[in-house]
Parts: sequence; structure tokens; C-alpha cells
Amino acid sequence: MSRTDQSKNIIGHLFAAFTVTAWGTSFLVSKNLLTHLTPTQLMWMRFVIAYIALWIIHPVWYFQWKNELRFLALALVSNTLYFYTENTALTLTQATNVSILVSTAPILSAILLSLSRKKEVLSRHQKIGYVVAFIGVIFVVLNGALVLHLRPAGDLLALASAMSWAVYSLFARTMLERFDSFLVSRKLMLYGIISAFPMLLAEGQRIPLSAILNSMGVVSLFYLGIICSALCYVLWNSAIARIGTLRTNLYIYAVPLVTMLAGTLLRFEKVTGMGLLGIVLVVGGMVLSNLERTELQRDNKDV
Repeated sequence: MSRTDQSKNIIGHLFAAFTVTAWGTSFLVSKNLLTHLTPTQLMWMRFVIAYIALWIIHPVWYFQWKNELRFLALALVSNTLYFYTENTALTLTQATNVSILVSTAPILSAILLSLSRKKEVLSRHQKIGYVVAFIGVIFVVLNGALVLHLRPAGDLLALASAMSWAVYSLFARTMLERFDSFLVSRKLMLYGIISAFPMLLAEGQRIPLSAILNSMGVVSLFYLGIICSALCYVLWNSAIARIGTLRTNLYIYAVPLVTMLAGTLLRFEKVTGMGLLGIVLVVGGMVLSNLERTELQRDNKDV
């Protein structure tokens, strides 16, 4: 592997690592805002702030009907459907169930990728790494609480959320081969705004601006919109282009881990032995998957 490829890989991994760190902490920030906003209101406001930020950073106009429909479809899957099913699932089942089921996205992504490209299969190291990391996620999420209640409606929605992200990952690579990450991310936010707006109207609730237009509320909204949405979507898409879909998606396993560690630091919650074991398994599984240099037979050059 040349120095250029090594540098490309390192940057891709750093982008993915930064992104999951931000997404892991976003749950704590969102939870505070959701005491005043509905999930749909928060989702829509994140999209609006992210879109404005991306226009300021990358003010390049592009519009072509054929591709706009593709951007719309991608936005419906990655933004509207993903956030709606995940947020709704949280109202119907335990947060623990949702965290675990949403974390199946890397596995589902690997399955879809293998089915769509017959010559591409996970290596033995990667299969073991994926399973080890997922088991680690379960331990991290449970963190000593051994009770897991099944609630079919909410659990199925959480699984649908994971599937929507897996589908997005499958098709995002194709779009990123044609367009830069800034444009793709901005289009996703634009069509996220448009597709979520009817849902906002259907709720029929006014956005309580007086409750959120304070220093903490504004900082929280900007963090979610600019950092967790605008910047992180750009970095995540760039990571996919640099290190491949599977290796990028593997970092999703670290999201519950970051959430747990952030909660421990900010709320002084206790990390149990099960939680610590989960951390070891998640990190170990991710390292094991990345030890195999050939991610996919066809994508060998990109990973």
C-alpha cells in the first residue's frame, strides 16, 4: 500500500471516529431538547440548521431532475425514515431495545452489500469482528441490567431504522462516486426538510421557541445541526468514499459506547463489569475487522 493510500485510510478512519463520537453524545443533547420539542420538530430543525450551514460552507448550485429524484430517495431513507422510525420506536419500547436493534445496521449493511455484489463477501476476520463487536454493543447497552423486554411494534420499528441506514449505506457509495460529499450531504438535508415538513404540519403543534431560545437551547440546537448533522454527514460520506462502506459502518458499533462513557462523565453513572467487557469487545471486534486488509474483493483498492 502506498503512502498516499495509507494517508487516505487514516483520514477516513479519523473522520468516522469523530463522527460516531459526535453522534454518541448527541443522544444526551437531544434528550434535553425533547423535553420541549417533539421528535419531529427536533428532526426538522436539525435539517434546517444543517442545510443553511452547508450552503454557507459550499455554495455551489446543482439541479438536475434525474439526480434530484435519487437525492430525494436517499434522503427519505437516511434522514426522514431513519429518524422517524428510531424516535417512534423510543416511545413504544425500551431505549435498550432500540440501541441494540439500531446497532444491527453494520451487519444488515454487510448482508445487503454481499447480496447486491455477488463477488463481494466478508472475510473470515471481518465476520468474526462484526459478531464480537455486536456482542460488545449488547453488553455496553445493558451495562449490568439483564432484563430485556420485547415489545414487537417498537422493536420492529427500531429494526426498520437499522435497515434504512443499511440501505442508505448501500446506495451512498454510488452517489459519492459522482458527487462530492458536501453536495450529497446538503441535498440530503434539503430533502429531509421537505419530506419532514408534512409530518410537522400533521402534528399541528407550534414550536415552543420561548422555551429553547436561551443560551443552552441555542448551543444545543447548533451542536446538533452544525456538528452532528452538517459536519458529521460530510465526514461520514467522505469516510465511505475513502475506506469503504463496511469499514465505515463498523464504527456505528462505537455509538452506544460513546453514549455510555459520556453519560458516565456527565452524570456520574456507574459503569459495571459488563459495561467494561462490552467496551473491550467493541474495540476488539473493530480492530479485528480492520486487521484484514482485503475488505471486499472488488473494493480492495478502496480499503
